[in-house]
Amino acid sequence: MSDGHATVSFFDGRSLDDVDVTMAKAGPGSYVEVFGNLALSKLSASEARARRKAWEEVRRKGEGR
Repeated sequence: MSDGHATVSFFDGRSLDDVDVTMAKAGPGSYVEVFGNLALSKLSASEARARRKAWEEVRRKGEGR
């Protein structure tokens, strides 16, 4: 992380460079909600797990069409 920007790794293995994490007040090892190249908010580990589970459910339902 440098100058309030960081590389963010997503649950699916992708990563995004140059995400502005200043608004979320996030640091290394934090979980964040990202829109575009902006971290909107910092999440607790339990919030991050719940969101990951919800996205996995959405993906499974989408594949079942």
